[in-house]
Order: sequence, then structure tokens, then C-alpha cells
Amino acid sequence: MKRFQSGVKGLWKDRELVLMALPAVILLILFNYVPMTGLVLAFKKFDFSLGLYRSPWNGLENFKHLFLAGNTYWRITRNTIAYYLLFTAIETVCSIALAVAVNELVFKKIGKYAHSVMILPTFISYVAVTYIVKALLDYNTGVINSIIASGGGERVNFYMQAQFWPLILSLITVWKQTGYGSVLYLSVLSGIDQELYESASLDGANVWKRMRYITFPMLVPMMMVKLLLGLGNIMHSDTGLFYQVTRNTGALYKTTQVLDSYVLNSIMTATDFGVTAATTFYQSIIGFVMVIAVNLIVRKVSPENSLF
Repeated sequence: MKRFQSGVKGLWKDRELVLMALPAVILLILFNYVPMTGLVLAFKKFDFSLGLYRSPWNGLENFKHLFLAGNTYWRITRNTIAYYLLFTAIETVCSIALAVAVNELVFKKIGKYAHSVMILPTFISYVAVTYIVKALLDYNTGVINSIIASGGGERVNFYMQAQFWPLILSLITVWKQTGYGSVLYLSVLSGIDQELYESASLDGANVWKRMRYITFPMLVPMMMVKLLLGLGNIMHSDTGLFYQVTRNTGALYKTTQVLDSYVLNSIMTATDFGVTAATTFYQSIIGFVMVIAVNLIVRKVSPENSLF
């Protein structure tokens, strides 16, 4: 009882801070915790006439349908993980490279303007990106096919050939996400004591050695935190990228269909919501396990860079 009273007094004492945090807490509860009650849908045979909570239980049948439905589910799981690893690798490398390049520019004002321009693609919606990509890749009127045809080559139907899309999606991700990702690393670089660089220069260290022994080690903690937090989304993908940009073309499913686009497509074309709920539940469990497991490894190897 005394602890409760002291806790209430503490909240009242810091009431301004509590009021500031209250809207965020309410949003967190409404949009993150309340929807968790819908997890029961993954274990039910959903019936519209009965509703969520009165629909009959069917145990693990929805999960059996997922894992025993043939090669489709394993293919989209493979695509999801492969794209996550690929995008994480190229985005990390490009973001760090951009941040270091801007930080090392002699003319800092030019660097800031260049960085601002690089951030702009982040704010372009995937609906707009879809039309930009179509303008480039369209079989009849696309810029790339027009150039190929003008040179005497044969036009390429990009929307019917799946092998091109891992590269196309990677280039779109680099263009759209690198600028925003570099902001975090640039904030770390701006906080590095310049005396370290001056001392290294006096000792004869060139630019590459300064980056190797000062810049990159300082970026490691931020990189580890970003990677660990991102692991929670290892089974999630950007629906706008994989569903809209590819125009949900069936011919491209071999290399472009991922779990999230599969769920969206299932909701749009079928009524088996139990299976789609089981899919999202499976995604969340894998993400949670990955964060915990990798954090334990990081804590043993480099405790100062672990999340907890």
C-alpha cells in the first residue's frame, strides 16, 4: 500500500511529464495492445455470421494449412528473409557511405544541401513511385525500352520477367531509404570530438586511417542498435514496394511475393481470415525470437552494444 501511495505521489509530482507522455501511451495501447486480442482469430474458423469471439475454435488447423500448402508458403518466406537481409545490407552500407561523405566534405553547406536532396525521396509515396517505375519500364512507352529500341535492340517486358525485379527493388530501396537512414549516422558523426581527428592527423594518419580507427568504430553502436531493432521486422516487408510497385503481377510472384503482400492479396481475394491471422502471428513470433536471440549473442560478444 505504501509503495502504491509513493508511486501515486511520484506521478503527481511529475504530472507535467505524465501529461506529455499520455497521448503517446494512449495511442500505443489503442493501436498496439488492444489489437492483440484479435490473435485468437489465428486459432479459429472464422464465420462472419458468428463474429470473432463466437466463431468455433479449430486448434492449429490454420497453421497446418500454411506449412502444408505446398511450396508457395516456403517460397514467400524465403523471399521475405532474403529481401530483408539484402535491403538491410545495402541500406546500411549506403547510409554510412553517404553520412561519411557529407561529413567529410570541405564545403559543409554543399554537404547539407546535398543531404537534404537525398532525403527527399523518403517522402515520396509508393503510389507515385509506382508511376515513376512504370514510366521507366513500360513495354511500349517506357524510357528504358525506348532507348533500347532506338539502338536497334529488342524491347524487354519487365513486368513479365521476374529475374529483373530483385535488382529493380534493391535500386528503389537505395534511392528511397538511404537519405533518411544516413541522418542517424550523421548525427553520431557530428558528435565526435574533432580533437580526435586533429590528433590523428598530427600523428600522420591520412583520411582513410582516420575513418578506419575513429569514424567507423564510433558508428558501430548506432549500427548495432538499428540492426537489432530492425530484426523485429525480419518477417515483414514494405507492402507499398512489393504490392504496388510490382502492380501485384502474378508473373513476378516467383521473386517479388513476400509474406505481407501474400496476406494482403489473401484478404482481397479470399475470406479465410484465420489463415491470414495465423500468418501475421507467425511473423510476429519469428521477429520476437530473432530480437531476443541476436541480442543475447551481442550481449556476450559486445555487452555495451546490446539492447538490454
